[in-house]
Amino acid sequence: MNSEKRLRTATPKWLGVAVKALVYLEKHGELCASGSIARSIDCEVTLVRRVLTRLVQADLIAAREGREGGYVLTRSADHITLADIYHAIEICDPIFPGMMHEPQSSPFCEDLATAVSEIVAESERRMLEVWESHTLASLAKRTTLVVGGCHREGKDAKASSKGD
Repeated sequence: MNSEKRLRTATPKWLGVAVKALVYLEKHGELCASGSIARSIDCEVTLVRRVLTRLVQADLIAAREGREGGYVLTRSADHITLADIYHAIEICDPIFPGMMHEPQSSPFCEDLATAVSEIVAESERRMLEVWESHTLASLAKRTTLVVGGCHREGKDAKASSKGD
């Protein structure tokens, strides 16, 4: 995905929201409005919509606009890995910048920053190897979620239909 198409930098929190929203969609099994998803995963609807946009761009979910609109998985949860979700969110440098502040003013600091950067990159590669072996379906099976309808009611229906 082109970086100029990204209006906001994703943080690790976005990844958590994406996983929760996708597990919710898997367990619910039908078209769901962003407001219903946000309420169900206890998250602010604006952030949920930003995250859902990334998931639509990655073709993990599809969006239907309008009053009866919402989101639905584009393929079986058995064919969506946690690594797919990670890549869809495109977290930019989630760990490294917080560990080694810039600028590096000495050769020692530069060498240390390079070494830590290499270790973080290796850690991410290894994490993604593990995440490739876990699917959305396998994660959903490990959770308990009582799903109600994704229907809009009263004022919420009018307010949330504008964004879906």
